[in-house]
Amino acid sequence: MVFRPGRRGFELRVGKLAISQSAYLLVAAIVIGLGGGYGAVLFRALIGYETALAAHITMWLSPWLGRFALIVSVGIGGAAAAWFTTRFAPEAKGHGVPEVMAAVALKGGVMRPRIILIKALASATTIGFGGAAGREGPIVQIGSTIGSVIGQLLRAPAPIVRTLVACGAAAGISATFNAPIGGVFFASEVILGDFAPRSFSVIVVASVVSAVVGRSLLGNRPSFDASAFLLVSPRELALYALLGVVCAIGATIFVKMLYAFEDAADAIALPSWLKGFVGFGVVGAIGILVPQILGVGYDAMQHVLDGHVDAARALLIACLKPIATSVTLAAGGSGGVFAPSLFTGAMLGDAFGRVVHHLFPLWTAPAAAYGLVAMAAFFAAAAEAPITAITIVFEMSDDYTIILPLMIASVIASILGRRFINGTVYELKLMRRGIDWESVKHPPAVVLAEP
Repeated sequence: MVFRPGRRGFELRVGKLAISQSAYLLVAAIVIGLGGGYGAVLFRALIGYETALAAHITMWLSPWLGRFALIVSVGIGGAAAAWFTTRFAPEAKGHGVPEVMAAVALKGGVMRPRIILIKALASATTIGFGGAAGREGPIVQIGSTIGSVIGQLLRAPAPIVRTLVACGAAAGISATFNAPIGGVFFASEVILGDFAPRSFSVIVVASVVSAVVGRSLLGNRPSFDASAFLLVSPRELALYALLGVVCAIGATIFVKMLYAFEDAADAIALPSWLKGFVGFGVVGAIGILVPQILGVGYDAMQHVLDGHVDAARALLIACLKPIATSVTLAAGGSGGVFAPSLFTGAMLGDAFGRVVHHLFPLWTAPAAAYGLVAMAAFFAAAAEAPITAITIVFEMSDDYTIILPLMIASVIASILGRRFINGTVYELKLMRRGIDWESVKHPPAVVLAEP
């Protein structure tokens, strides 16, 4: 089997049989969608097992350490996660998406197969034991690696492999967030950095197949119950615009803190497992006081949307979550920054909403509406991905009534975030390695051939 140039792009030659580029891409996209969907389901199950293990360890330590048992158990998870990545696959450390971007830009999409297992184990341990990280970065890297491996098995040209990597990223986001449209935009906007209508259709296939798998096994429910959020008055749009500014400032602090903590950790000469234990122990100590910061935090976000968090508490959590996430990743943990961005935005937006609703009760929506909008705006500022942020939060909430505030706040936050951060949370990690993403990124160079 070999790929050769054909009349319409590449052709896969199997003996005398010639398989067109379009047919190969569609079949590969289906396979990647299945792999990404089942991979997301298994990854979430693995997180559940790790969470149960962490709970047993905490209970076993409690008679001797009392509530400080949480510090030790979270520290054990950090030590294990840091050891996994350092020993077997250093590229599985951190939030994963920059590693995928680097592979697409510099290596033709080539990624080592072992990343699938090591990333799953390290990230599930990080999240299950209480590390303040998200599951979307790991599943993006896992799904992208599945796409890369499928391309490598048939020795596909680099343009095809890059497209298959994007398919895997879309499949991962689609299944883990139950957001097929958002998965497509994430792959195009963040991983490839460009949109091409005909390669876009291949990514759609992978995302849809993955969503079908996820919904059949995890249920066809939105990630959050955010019903009946209305735009009470057109005057509110000015407040949502202001919320976009607030989220841009918050996201800037988050991103700068993330890499400042990473620099500080790199300067400490300790074994990786010991850094993991100490760093995660700090996260556990914060978690004793504010348990909402531990893990992914979806339950805490739903609590905000249900209106059960007061402004002072929400603001405190919004300040502590970025610290906990920064420490988690700097200490060698493996997990994403997408969910922490949504989490921090929800808390920050809820606090903002409570203030403006107190000042203008007759023409403002409940505070939870601002929390939902801020989820999208905060990530849009951090990643300069407003389309992805808008579509994913819209799909996760299944509430169209909030779309105008989502659009205004996210676009403003994205524009300001680019100016304040001078990059994105993903690009900065590449820049720190001497990689200029804007100059090396490749557009999706392989497309479905026209009939």
